[in-house]
Amino acid sequence: MPEGDALKDTITKYDLPGEMTGTGEIRNGFVHLHVVMGVEGDRAIAGHLHEAVIDTHFARAYVIPVG
Repeated sequence: MPEGDALKDTITKYDLPGEMTGTGEIRNGFVHLHVVMGVEGDRAIAGHLHEAVIDTHFARAYVIPVG
């Protein structure tokens, strides 16, 4: 998100593999995820996840009811 406006998103696309961990919620039918992607070169990329392509590996998502 832009530093001066927490209500906006900056959409950035990365075309590289990464290992992902994250957390989020489903509110009013919309998924809101924060993730950290570990990528080549001992780097991490973090932020809102808008889209991901699972190609050669897998992803697990666990939904835990609250309330």
